[in-house]
Amino acid sequence: MTWEVMTQDELAGYQKECGVKVVKVNGVWWIEPRPYFFRTLYPLQELAPHQASYPLPHLIGGVLHLVPDRVSANTSMKLFLYDDLKGYAAEKLPTKQKWVIKKSTENFSARRIRDLEEFVETAYPIYSSFYDRTRYTYKKERTRREIFASWGKALFNYPKIMVLGAYHQGSLAAVDISYQVKELVIDDVFFASTESQGLRVTDFMVHTLREMAAASSARYLFRGFPCGKKSLDESKINRGCKIFRIPAHQKINPLALHLGRLFMNESYRKLITITACSYLDGHPTWEWRGEGEASGKGG
Repeated sequence: MTWEVMTQDELAGYQKECGVKVVKVNGVWWIEPRPYFFRTLYPLQELAPHQASYPLPHLIGGVLHLVPDRVSANTSMKLFLYDDLKGYAAEKLPTKQKWVIKKSTENFSARRIRDLEEFVETAYPIYSSFYDRTRYTYKKERTRREIFASWGKALFNYPKIMVLGAYHQGSLAAVDISYQVKELVIDDVFFASTESQGLRVTDFMVHTLREMAAASSARYLFRGFPCGKKSLDESKINRGCKIFRIPAHQKINPLALHLGRLFMNESYRKLITITACSYLDGHPTWEWRGEGEASGKGG
């Protein structure tokens, strides 16, 4: 069980079907996670600012992307990445982590979900309860069954997307959605039942993904950008994920930044956690040498 590599065009097509705003400018795909604010669809895309063409609406909001080595940067971006994928083995983990993985694998088994109807019938109740528990606002409309089903249809229209289920005593307990672009596995969506949390379902799913990644053609497993919530970000670190600090270019309309600070506190906090000093600075960070090169410890 492993990933079939997606193209960026395929990923953009999937995002469009999900209602996410993406645009292609001079061969580069951009995603608009917030109105008028853009970053590259492929997280590790490196662009030289003096050569890059940005979506025109960025003048109202802003743009953020990585820059190549030896190109001047005006900021940096933090990303959560697993590297050395081939070297992963549960028996190499510290004693406590090893025990957690052992217990989680006793409680759960993993299976790829390939049928849309099965996904909607079994995953929707978990998704709905997940949102009731966490109070997340992103894509909250998917808590409506018909919209959840529409999202599921988009997922299964792209068979290279991995829809992975964690099962406890034969019943679905959690779902993880991931895909591979180039040499990067992107762990995109995870949701789980309340009951499964106490049985370490998150640890089980991360372990399963790392085992799958070790057998894949990927070099890195991307677990997302910092979200601005300390407990969530540090939970990734506690599971062995590294913080990579990568040179980047940021261009933000000062008025948009001021308004974001006043009226979009969650988005502003996330931006600051990604690009500026934060609680993550108390943890080791790792330098980036480019996709094809080795990385080393920073500070």
